[in-house]
Formats: sequence, structure tokens, C-alpha cells
Amino acid sequence: MRNDLTIIFITANETPEKWALFQMEYLLKAIGDYPVISVSRKSMKFGINLLDEEPKKSYWNIYKQMLRAAKKADTHYVAMAEDDVLYSRDHFVRFRPTITNVSYNRSRWSLFSWDNIYCLRQRISNCSLIAPREYLIDALEEREAKYPNGHNYAGEVGRGIVERNLGVTRRNMVEWYSEVPIIQLNHPTGIDDTQQRKWKKHGQIKAYDIPYWGKATKITEIYNGS
Repeated sequence: MRNDLTIIFITANETPEKWALFQMEYLLKAIGDYPVISVSRKSMKFGINLLDEEPKKSYWNIYKQMLRAAKKADTHYVAMAEDDVLYSRDHFVRFRPTITNVSYNRSRWSLFSWDNIYCLRQRISNCSLIAPREYLIDALEEREAKYPNGHNYAGEVGRGIVERNLGVTRRNMVEWYSEVPIIQLNHPTGIDDTQQRKWKKHGQIKAYDIPYWGKATKITEIYNGS
């Protein structure tokens, strides 16, 4: 057990209750005794809880809330946890980047609630971020200082195209792979318009059943209330 990591859990409290309980069961097993700072739109008893009182959901607001939570943490590293992702224990314990790199676990299967299929998409995702706390705070504070009223464009720290478009410092980033993957659910209650319309593109590699997590239908049925 390492004591160097704080989990930042962000939720809009909008996923179906059955899914929320299922996701939390796996998250609690994955994080063990790591400290948690949760950010939610409804008060919840999960670690140190911060209320997100922004009137509108947005990607920019996610990073704003990440900054709030990272400033509350007191560990060397922080890791993101989102309410539509199933996390494995291996994800949180296997890897730590150097103090001048953010990192993303590329062992991430996407799952689509409307067609029961896993896929691997060739890009990083904020839900798999593990980063040095001070390095992440510096990056997010730079964005907030440049755009104090927010911006309609946002994306991962360390993703080149995002930082070029925002005109902020290019941050170092490394990718790695856990042995046991994490599962990111794409669903109509997500922020992304392509999820809401159910036409988000699949990745290049597809599967109906994967080790540890089992059949895709088992998971989508929980979200869809079957």
C-alpha cells in the first residue's frame, strides 16, 4: 500500500442509481485506503466532499473542479476517478510518473451503453489521469489565470493540440498500460454531444467479452436497468 496518492472523484450525480451503486462498489475495492476528495452536485459522504455549484455542466468546469480538489489534497500524486468509469486496483497502484510528467493509462476500454460492445480508442482520456499534484495544479492554474471566465474549449493536460489551442504551456505527458484495464462507459447522460445522440465512433479494436470484466452486456444491463 502506498500513501502517496489522493483520489479525486467527480460526479454530476446523474447516472442511474443501480449503476452508481455498482460503480462505487468497484471503486471502493480499487482505491482501498487511499484518501478521497469527492466533487459532486449533491452532497455525499465520500472522503472530503466539495459541492460543485456551477450552474452548467461543461468540460471546462471539470478541470476547474479538479483544481479545487487538487489544492485540498496533501499527497505527492492525485488520480482522477469519474462516475462512469469502472476502475481496477491495478490502475491505482502500478505506475507513478516523474514529478514533471502527467500520465494516462492507455489500458482503457470504452463501452457503449446502447450497443453492448467494448472498444479500444487510440487517445488519452482524463478519466485515467495520474499526475504529480503540484505539476497538475500549476497547469490548471495557468488555464484559470488566462481564462478567468472560462472557455468553451477544454481537454487533457499534456495533450498537445489542447494546449496549443488554449495558448498555454506545453506539459510533459507519458502513457502507460495497467495489466487489468479500466472501463469507460459512454452513455446518453454524458457531457459529450456524441454520447447524447448515441453516435460516438467506436475504436479500432472491438470485443464483446474481456478478461476480468467479462461480457459487455453484463455491464450495460446494469446501466440500462435490466
